[in-house]
Amino acid sequence: MPNPEFLRNARIQLRPGRAAAAAIISAVVSLTIWYTYSAGRTGRGVPMQLFETIIQLQVFVLLIGGGIYALLSVHREKELNTFDYQRVTRLTALELATGKLLGAPILMYFIVFCLMPVAVTGAFLGQVPGSLVLEDFVILFLGCLAYHALALLFSTTLGRGVSAIAILPFLILVGFTSGDYARSQGSNWMLHQLSPFAAGSMADFDVSRGLLDTFFGHQLPHFYVLLVIFVTLTAWFLLAIVRNLKRDPALYEIYSPLQAFGFVMYLELIVLGFFNWKSPNGQPIFEGQNFKGFAVLAPLDIERELLFASFWLFALLGLVLLRNREHVRRRIQALGDGAASLWASVWPAPYVLAGVIVAGIALLDLIEGYRRPAPEEWNWPLAIFILAFCALWLIRDVLYLQWMGLRRTRRPLVSAFLYLAVYYVCTSIVFGVTNLSQRPASAPYTAVFIPSSAFALNAASWASFEHEWLIALAVVGVEALVFAFLQRQKLREFLSVASSEPEAPPAPPVSAVSAGNLPS
Repeated sequence: MPNPEFLRNARIQLRPGRAAAAAIISAVVSLTIWYTYSAGRTGRGVPMQLFETIIQLQVFVLLIGGGIYALLSVHREKELNTFDYQRVTRLTALELATGKLLGAPILMYFIVFCLMPVAVTGAFLGQVPGSLVLEDFVILFLGCLAYHALALLFSTTLGRGVSAIAILPFLILVGFTSGDYARSQGSNWMLHQLSPFAAGSMADFDVSRGLLDTFFGHQLPHFYVLLVIFVTLTAWFLLAIVRNLKRDPALYEIYSPLQAFGFVMYLELIVLGFFNWKSPNGQPIFEGQNFKGFAVLAPLDIERELLFASFWLFALLGLVLLRNREHVRRRIQALGDGAASLWASVWPAPYVLAGVIVAGIALLDLIEGYRRPAPEEWNWPLAIFILAFCALWLIRDVLYLQWMGLRRTRRPLVSAFLYLAVYYVCTSIVFGVTNLSQRPASAPYTAVFIPSSAFALNAASWASFEHEWLIALAVVGVEALVFAFLQRQKLREFLSVASSEPEAPPAPPVSAVSAGNLPS
C-alpha cells in the first residue's frame, strides 16, 4: 500500500502547473548548458565536462533545495497546527518519517530526473564507463538522502518560529563537508569530500581512480567510504526521527543515553580513523607527491588537534543529553526521591566523562603505536593532564547548561548559551589585552576561567609550573561540583513542589465510562 504521507506531499509539490514549469525550466537549462559546451568545440572531453556540470547542478538542486524542503516539512505542520493531527494518525512513526523524507523534496527529485537525459547523453558521448556513472548517481542520491534525514531531524526538534535560524547552520554544514580535506594545505585528514558534491569530482574516470581515503593507515576507495558513511548516518538520523516524531514536543529526547553515546563514538571513530597516521609498517603516508603532516607535527600537537576536533563531538553529546523541566517532572513522577539522586545531580557528566576517557585512551594509544614518539618528543604526564583538563572543562560547562536549563524562564537554554558566550568573549578580550594567558607564570590562573592556555601548554612550562597547573585543574573540578550542587538544589525544588501538589483523582472504571456515568 502506498505511503499516505508520501502521496500527500507528492500531490502538494507536484501540482500540474508547478511540475510543467519545472520541466520547462529544466529543459531550457539543459539545452543552454549543452549549447555552451558544444559550440565551437569538439573532442571527448567536451561531453565529459558537460556530464560533470550537470551532476554538480543536480547535486546542488537536490541537496540544497531538497534539504530546505525537508527542513521546513515538520515545522510547517506545526505552524499550521496540523502536526498534532499527524501524530495521532494510524501511521507508524517510521511510515510518517519516510513519507516526509521522500515526499517533502519530491519536486527537487523531479527536477533531477528532468536533467537526467542530458547527463546520460554527455556520459555516453564522453565514453564515461557505465560503472562510474552508476557510482556517481548512487553517491548523489544516498548522500542527499543522508542530508535530508538530518534536515528532517532538525525540523522535528525545532520550535515554532525558528525554522529560518536552522537553514544557516545546515548550509554551513554543507559547505564544511564539501571541502577536500586530503588535498587541503595544512590538513592532516586523509579523507576527500564528504558531501554529495563528491559525485562531481568522481565523474572523471582518471580522477576517480585516484580518490583513495586512508583509514588507520589502510587505503580505501572513496566511493565505498562514502557509501558506508551515508548509509550509517541515514540510519542514525532516522533512529532519532522515529524516536521523537510522534511524541509530545515537550518530551523530545533525540537519543537515549546509550544511543547518544554510541553515535558520538561512531563520529569519533571517523575522526580518529581518517587522521593522517603512519601506515602499519611505520612508513609515512603519501597523498600524490605531497607529504602531509608528520614531518612537522609533534606528538603533543597531534593530541591537541584531535582533542579540538573531538571537543565538539562530546559537547554535542552533552547537549543531546540535557533534560528540560518537563523531563524532570516526569522522572519525579516515575522515580520519586530517586530523581534527585547523586547520579541525577551530576547529569549528564558521567556520559561525557566516559566518552572523553574512551576517546583519550584510544588517542594516546594511537600516538604511541603509529607515531612511536621519541622520549624527548613525548611527555606522558603532560599528555594526560591536557586530556583531564579538557574533560573537566567540558563537564563544568555542561553542568552549567543543565542547571540553567532547569530554571523557570521562557527559553532557559537560549539564555544559558547567551551568558556563556558573553562570558567567554569578555574573558578572552581581558586576557588578550593584558597578555596574562601568554605568560607562563600567570597562564595556570587564566586557565581556570578560559582553557585556551591549557591547550597551548608546552613541556617547558609544564615542568616549571606543574603544581600551579594541578591546582588550576583542581579548581575547575571544584567549579564543576558547584554546578552539580546547584542542579541538586533545583531537583529538590521540583521534589518539594511535586509533594505539595494534591494527588489527581483516580480515573473512573472502564465500565462506568462505557455506560456514560462520568463524574460531574
